[in-house]
Amino acid sequence: MSHRPGHAHRPIPWLGLALALLLGGTALAGPALLAVDPLEQDLLAAGAPPGAEWWLGTDALGRSILARTVAAAPLSLGLALAASAASGLLGLLAGLAAAALHGLPRRLLLGLATTIYACPALLLVLLAAELLGGGAGTVLAGLVLTRWPAFAQLCEPLARAALAAPQAEASLLLGFGPAYRLRRHAAPALARPLLSLAALQLGGNLLTVSSLGFLGIGLLPPRPEWGGMIAEALPYLQDSPHMLAAPAAAIFLATWCATLLGEALAGEPPRAPVGEEA
Repeated sequence: MSHRPGHAHRPIPWLGLALALLLGGTALAGPALLAVDPLEQDLLAAGAPPGAEWWLGTDALGRSILARTVAAAPLSLGLALAASAASGLLGLLAGLAAAALHGLPRRLLLGLATTIYACPALLLVLLAAELLGGGAGTVLAGLVLTRWPAFAQLCEPLARAALAAPQAEASLLLGFGPAYRLRRHAAPALARPLLSLAALQLGGNLLTVSSLGFLGIGLLPPRPEWGGMIAEALPYLQDSPHMLAAPAAAIFLATWCATLLGEALAGEPPRAPVGEEA
């Protein structure tokens, strides 16, 4: 049986699923199973290379790099995941609202999404962190406020096309309201693209969280964070490159995992969301 071009079945993303299980298990159970205080200092062991006592070595203050990398997983991954979920929900509601609206309200909503989407996300998050102060809540709020337009721009044309289908038109003629038509006809058409974009956004959110930690903005020490660990390791890169290897590898694996899952869910290479056509 032949398949149309562009609709061939993709292989199950076993590698992405395995990485997701590994990273999720590390974030949920790793700190408790490791039972090593990531803040405990041992200046006599400062900069120790990987070995039997310190599997991934220690940093400049003698803290276990393995313990700090594992302890940073709930914060880095949790913030990125929460931002993807919250911005996806907000963008979905905005996209459905734009699909159901007409005239000026629709143009205003899509114009707001286009304006925010055109601004550099990292710059807006940095501005929010500076204005509102540090903390995970500030970073999360900044990510959600800058990421939702991509979801709205993805959902609006798909929902509008679903509402124009014969089945949706029949529901309208039978007297069903907008809420039923959105739930019954638009939502199923949005599920897979929305999950794909959320997975891809997860990688971008993680990079933004790590960039903020690297710059020392938003996420405050001494709580370990992957980007902050890289910043702490840079002055010792030439003599102790092992200090940077673990957090850099964690960021790479998490971003790669999100990309693999996002592409598998897409079913075909996703197109960048665009604004309202003239």
